[in-house]
This record gives sequence, structure tokens and C-alpha cells, in this order.
Amino acid sequence: VPDQGDQAAAMQLLTSATDALITALKDEGASPLGLADSTAQRLRNVHFRENTMVACYPGSSRGRYLRHCDTGRMAALTAIFYLNQDWSAEDGGALRLYEDGFHNTQVKLDVPPLANRLLLFWATEECPHEVLPSCKDRFAMTIW
Repeated sequence: VPDQGDQAAAMQLLTSATDALITALKDEGASPLGLADSTAQRLRNVHFRENTMVACYPGSSRGRYLRHCDTGRMAALTAIFYLNQDWSAEDGGALRLYEDGFHNTQVKLDVPPLANRLLLFWATEECPHEVLPSCKDRFAMTIW
């Protein structure tokens, strides 16, 4: 995405909104949102983020990303915002989350990449994950 123009402005807006959400969650503790104190405490360690990555997983090649953890980035948190209008289960491309542990193969949850869905998870070995094969172009913005 170029640094100027409508797409860049939209990406900056979404990145700023995610920053504001994380800041609010850090400040809330055991809030009416039901955020556990332990989670708020861990979020207080989130002080820096990288640039936003916009990714396309092409449906024509059954785009996917194999199981991994986001530990190599030295990030505390991964935030993914999905940009896929009119997505259905048949389109594939779900984010598969596994139980705690890098080598764990027990599936915890499959999350469809529905438009306007924001997914937050720890960028540690607690949250191994992969992108399952997609049958149509799948778009996401990721912030670490």
C-alpha cells in the first residue's frame, strides 16, 4: 500500500484504532468488559509495535500459511483485522489456533476471516496457529 491515498489513510485509521483499543484494555484491568486482571497485566507489557502488514492469500493457489508461533518477532501480542466481504465457510482460509505449545497439534479453534473481525492473541508459544487453504483471495491486516 503506498504511503499516500485512500488505502493508506484507511490502514492508518485501523492501526490507530487498534492502538487505542490495546491502550484502553491495558488501562481497564478487571473492567465491565470482563477482562481478567492477569490479561490486563500482560497487556501492560505491550509498549511497541511494528508496522502494519497487509497480506493477500491468493485463492487461485489455495493460499495458506503453515503452523507457526509469532515468537521470532519478540512481540507480545498479535492483532489481525480481516477485510473479506461476503466470506463463507466454503471459502476456507480460517485461522486455526492450536492448544498451548509450539509442537501441539490439538486444535483449539478455527476462526473464519470475516470482514471487520479483529482477532487478538499472544505472540508466544501459547498460541501456535496457521492459515488454512483459501479458495478465494483472503485479505488481512496484521499488527505485532
